[in-house]
Amino acid sequence: MKLKYLLIILVVLILIGAGAAYWYFFTGAGIEVPVIDTGTQTNSNGGFVPFGRPAVSNSPAPTNTTPTATTSNQTDSTPVMKVPTLRLISSTPVGGYGASTTATATIVRWVDRGRGNIYEASGANLEIQTLSNIVVPRIYESVWNKNVTAFIASTLSENSSSVETVYAELQKQIATSSTSYTLKGKSLPEKTLAYAVSPRGDRLVILLDEGGETVGYTSTFGGQSLTRLFSTALKQVVIEWPEESIITLTTKPSSTQDGFMYFINSKTGTMKKVLGPLRGLTTKVSRDGRFVLESHVESASRDLRTSIYTVSKNTSAEVGFKTLTDKCVWGNFYKDVFYCGVPSLLPTGVYPDGWYLGTMSFRDKIWQVNAETGELKLVSALTGQDRSIDAYKLGLDRNDNYLFFVNKDDLTLWSLDLVAQ
Repeated sequence: MKLKYLLIILVVLILIGAGAAYWYFFTGAGIEVPVIDTGTQTNSNGGFVPFGRPAVSNSPAPTNTTPTATTSNQTDSTPVMKVPTLRLISSTPVGGYGASTTATATIVRWVDRGRGNIYEASGANLEIQTLSNIVVPRIYESVWNKNVTAFIASTLSENSSSVETVYAELQKQIATSSTSYTLKGKSLPEKTLAYAVSPRGDRLVILLDEGGETVGYTSTFGGQSLTRLFSTALKQVVIEWPEESIITLTTKPSSTQDGFMYFINSKTGTMKKVLGPLRGLTTKVSRDGRFVLESHVESASRDLRTSIYTVSKNTSAEVGFKTLTDKCVWGNFYKDVFYCGVPSLLPTGVYPDGWYLGTMSFRDKIWQVNAETGELKLVSALTGQDRSIDAYKLGLDRNDNYLFFVNKDDLTLWSLDLVAQ
């Protein structure tokens, strides 16, 4: 009987040992199972899905020719991808952007035009961060404060085509939240016609329609403490604040109408005519107020002209190319330098109306011009992309290291590393 029990115990021990050996060698620590890095996540349509950014479910995701994101769980063995000189930052339409330079990098933040989510990219790497998932749809334009922590936006109302102007601020969330920030905001006064940010990025000038009169106010960036500055009978105007003491007012351009530009003293509200009458006039003023880059069409020939106007001398000199000033930006650090998207070939058409209405599009190169010396430099031919680029809404970081722009054809956001040129 004892022998029988001993045999049973021996068989059980053998079975246990065999099972342990099988687990050890085939499923346990005895064999290292390699982890396969699948790279960038893609959706069912084959488009890139940037880190932290959900794919749009109802339409195919656009495919980037340039990598736009890397995940945050890279190991030391993961190759670090070089940031391209010309970079596609957002492959989906944007509703405005802002750039800021920190001690270590230049960052750009933008609003997704469709959903209103806020994203951030850095010049130091390819990662795209989702800052806020708050849905604020139909934002088609935004301007940002100096530290890109808040913006003023124009948004279309949900049930109508009327435009609402809002202030929105990124506020830190608790660590357990899925995103770093939440978006808090408020509406600015009704009948806001236009607005612009001060050079320091901490104040606004706002145009309001008050009983048929256009009234200009200055305020904090959030729209508080409105102070009346000036009034005018003009309604269809473009307003900018290029230099602390100078606010500019330019009539909206048309090939059939004479245009004018005025300087407004930001402290006294005194208005002074600087340019005009010029057909189809568009303007950009340098950050020190010394120069005005202007474009207009000749009344007789309808030819487009692009010139630098020197304010102190009351003289103009044509630039060595033809473009619209809405495709240009003056330097923040180098105040006598500006950059423009310049058409490689200027198509026949009615300027500037055709471009604004979208009946014509350009294939651009980026040129740099020194207004003091007249020197021209080709910065980038914008070649090697899967699309033509019609650059507008140009912007620079505070140190003029990066040029940002939107492609008017598809509203995608791009950056160009100027230091690497």
